Amino acid sequence: MIQLTEFERQLLETFSLSDRDARRLDRVIQDLMIVVGMEKSEIFDFMRFGIEDELEDLKKDYHWERFRIRIQKKLKKQNL
Repeated sequence: MIQLTEFERQLLETFSLSDRDARRLDRVIQDLMIVVGMEKSEIFDFMRFGIEDELEDLKKDYHWERFRIRIQKKLKKQNL
């Protein structure tokens, strides 16, 4: 069994993910931190209320790169 960090457990519970997907979402958030210059908690707060469509698409096609790019575009719009 995968040992999750506290943040990964929070992702798992908030977005109803598997252990593996929670770890993967944490890596996506880490990538987004670098690109958009926001803290992990800021990205998480945004994601809780702003990515319903992206999550639905991810569940259908499981395309993590497209998921990250779509969220990145939304976050960059906010930073302008």
